[in-house]
Amino acid sequence: MPASRKEARALWLRDAVMRDGPLHVRDAAESLDVSEMTVRRDVRENPEMLQFLGGHIVLTQDAARRAPYDLSDAAEINQDAKRAACHACLPLLDEEATVFIDCGTTLPHLVHAIPAEMKLTVICYALNIADMAVRNPNIKLVLLGGVYHPATASFYPAEEDGTLDAYAVNLALMSAAGVDARLGVTCITFREAGLKRQAMSRAARSVLVTDRSKLGTVRPARFAALDDFSAVATEEGLIAPANLAFGPPG
Repeated sequence: MPASRKEARALWLRDAVMRDGPLHVRDAAESLDVSEMTVRRDVRENPEMLQFLGGHIVLTQDAARRAPYDLSDAAEINQDAKRAACHACLPLLDEEATVFIDCGTTLPHLVHAIPAEMKLTVICYALNIADMAVRNPNIKLVLLGGVYHPATASFYPAEEDGTLDAYAVNLALMSAAGVDARLGVTCITFREAGLKRQAMSRAARSVLVTDRSKLGTVRPARFAALDDFSAVATEEGLIAPANLAFGPPG
């Protein structure tokens, strides 16, 4: 018999995943009537049974290929700042627009904040973005296909894919792992950088969405210069790239 509620929850999660397959953290929290943070803690405390994969709970043996970078861990960092940066972008969304939404742990806050009545076409390649967008009946979702890459919970084409080239994108909302005044805007993987560049080339305008913790950070794969963006959205609001301050917030 389970020794505690915590153990009982862990066993319930294991049984649910064994029965139904990967379970979204949000759905698990609702079923158990606890917070998502509690579910995440339960999973981390039972690594022999459960692991995270792209915002979903899976059995440990099914996550053997999981990359060292854990998207679920990253999602918990600077949540308030990420949410504020995304809310700053909401006035940029126009009814019936086609919007490209990048991967990462910042932009899910934007998808969550899209007004339920707003009709949009959303193009994405990340599992966590698609999982949220598909729940909104007024969003027409275009998911770019390819091989799943666990490190970014995203799909990258195995060969040349013309899907994105078929669309004229009104607005590209881009994420980044690093933003540097001299070296530009960077991410973790070169496959990700290539897809980011392709999306920006199809967009009428591109906006960088980042919290200030990324400023001054440089990652390996450069995909844009700061002045390639019409604006930068941070927790302080929308800012012209030329006015982005790299010192402490003030």
